[in-house]
This record gives sequence, C-alpha cells and structure tokens, in this order.
Amino acid sequence: MTDQQSNPATPTPNSRRVGKRLAIIREELVKRYGEAEWTQGAVAKRSGLTQNIISRIEQGEGGKIENWLKVMGIYESQGYNLNWVLTKNNSQVSKLQLDEVTRKSPEPIRDAILKTLDRHLNAVDEKLDAKMAEISELITGHFRTS
Repeated sequence: MTDQQSNPATPTPNSRRVGKRLAIIREELVKRYGEAEWTQGAVAKRSGLTQNIISRIEQGEGGKIENWLKVMGIYESQGYNLNWVLTKNNSQVSKLQLDEVTRKSPEPIRDAILKTLDRHLNAVDEKLDAKMAEISELITGHFRTS
C-alpha cells in the first residue's frame, strides 16, 4: 500500500493544483469584494463546511468529493469557470465563464470583462489588418513585376 492509499489526506499533484486554483479564486474575490466576504471562514459558512476543511481543500489535502464540489459550486456561482479549475493545462481556458451567471454579475465586473474582451478583439483586428496589408502589398508587387 502506498502512502497516498494509507493516508487519503496526502496531497496528490492533481489535488494540489485544484486546491491552489480554488485559493486563487478566493483571493480574487477578497480583492473584489473585501476580506470579510471571502475569508476561508466565510466560504465555510456559505458552504456549510468548516474553515479547517476549506483550508485543507486549498492545500490539496483531499477530503470528501462532496466538500470539493460545494466549494467549486460557490465559485461557479460567482462566474468562475470550473474547467479552468480542473483542466491540467488551463492556459487556453478562460477563468471566467461568459454565461447567465456573468450576465447577472454586478455592472463593474461585467464591464471589466467586456472591456478586456474588447481590448483582445481590437488587438486581433489590428494584427489581421496588418497581415491583410502585407498580403495586399505582396500581391500588388507581384503584379507590378509581371
């Protein structure tokens, strides 16, 4: 029997990664709404768990799957994308979900999301325009020399 089998609280790479991401989300919520709303104790109260369980989850120390799901459900209700939490390589996964939850988010959050998306869209448009101009120059130059 391995240590992880004999001690289910031993963190695994997956549980550490997911726990760390849940802690990141909680810290973002602290910055957005204030410490009092999103301490480990406040998350515990919202979820019906204890502060110790929240701490252990954030450290990736295992526990009942139901407890993990309760915490993830709270963060999902705040507009976070659970695929970002669970996907091993999440660099291409949005941390926020753009669905009914996000649309119901307070205006400053929704506006910040939309401004960020708009900025990215403009950057893509600028790159596309530059590439199209390059192609146009190549085509025009080709026909001039023909």
